[in-house]
Amino acid sequence: MNDSILPTTMELLRIAVDTTTQMAAFPSNVSLKFNKTLNSTNSSAKTQLALYDVLIPSIGVFIILLNFLVVISSGLILKKGQQPRSTYLFLGNVAMTDLITGAAVVFGQLYPKANRDHYICALQLGMIVSSTLTSVYSVGLIAIDRFLYILHGIQYQRWVYPMRARLLIIGTWVIGCIIGFMPLFGWYGDTDNGRICWFILLAPKGLILLTVLCGIVPLLVVLVLYSIILYHAVRNIVKLQNSNSRNDTADSKNLRMFRGRGYVSDTSDSETADSKTRQKNGIVARIFKKKPSATIKSPSKWRAIKIVLFTTGSFVVTWSPYFIASIIYVYQCDNFESKRCKNLSIIIASPLAILGFTNSLINPIIYAWWHKGFRTFVQKRVSTVIMKTRRRNNTVNNLNSNANKSSTTTSDTNKANANKIQTDREEALTDPS
Repeated sequence: MNDSILPTTMELLRIAVDTTTQMAAFPSNVSLKFNKTLNSTNSSAKTQLALYDVLIPSIGVFIILLNFLVVISSGLILKKGQQPRSTYLFLGNVAMTDLITGAAVVFGQLYPKANRDHYICALQLGMIVSSTLTSVYSVGLIAIDRFLYILHGIQYQRWVYPMRARLLIIGTWVIGCIIGFMPLFGWYGDTDNGRICWFILLAPKGLILLTVLCGIVPLLVVLVLYSIILYHAVRNIVKLQNSNSRNDTADSKNLRMFRGRGYVSDTSDSETADSKTRQKNGIVARIFKKKPSATIKSPSKWRAIKIVLFTTGSFVVTWSPYFIASIIYVYQCDNFESKRCKNLSIIIASPLAILGFTNSLINPIIYAWWHKGFRTFVQKRVSTVIMKTRRRNNTVNNLNSNANKSSTTTSDTNKANANKIQTDREEALTDPS
């Protein structure tokens, strides 16, 4: 009996040890599966990953330069007290968030891979996620600001002012940093100690879902508000065009009335002639007056549609595929070794990530350069710098020309004196007396 109990006890101990070992090695098993995935990828997948390594540094540098210019310009505009200040605060905040995104991307590429660990990976992705969420919320604030400014202009100054704008901006940063840096403070998955620094590995399922939901809310707000703005803009354009057509019809009716049948008047011939002259002058003035061109001064429905499409479509086209693919990967890819999951993970890590980062290149063009006040300020600053440079160059050229003239005059005088001395010497030699 004792002999039968002993093998059973030893087998139970072996099973317990094996189970404990397997549970402890679960995260590393996930990493090993991804290591095998990376090692067994085909040439197309390796090309996609290499494309990320080649393009991202260049994209990051352009992101930093463009958004740095917008941040500096917004600061100068705010310093000069140009209105509306709240709008320029929101524009500067969008540029600042995109600037941090570019810096985080460049940091992730330049930091030595041999020195990476879990905390460096969590820091880099935390900067990207937090700045991206803050950028999305800032875009939502710009949509709210434009909605109130265009449709509720009288109450705009009472509802939106610089202090409230600053508090809203701080709120966007708080939300973005809390969600973005959660993996750094304990809520994280496994990245093989930072070796595979991908968002779909670093963030658990719940955190990915939370991040996507927090990004969708301001996006829906932007879609709704800009659609309302577009509706009112198109309606006002149609009203303006109808008003212009009615004015043209009234002018043509007056012209036909003037050219119609005459009438009998009891007034004197001189008064009748004066009244006819005034009527004729009025009709001639209406005929030959300069009318505004509908294609130049009248607002364009297509322009309004383009602005709404660009502002709402920039984030939808760039970041939505990344987040949608991340959700599909997390909730559909339980088997990491399947071919579909391998291909999806590579697509998320390279092409979709590159597409998402291009949003930080588009934002300065859409939200800064298309803003008339910002564009006018930048053009004035550039023209002022060009004029100062030309004036400085002209001053330097004038000084150089004056110096050349003085040196030429001095050399001519010296030559004349030398010739005179030579002549005196020759005369002295020929005439010893």
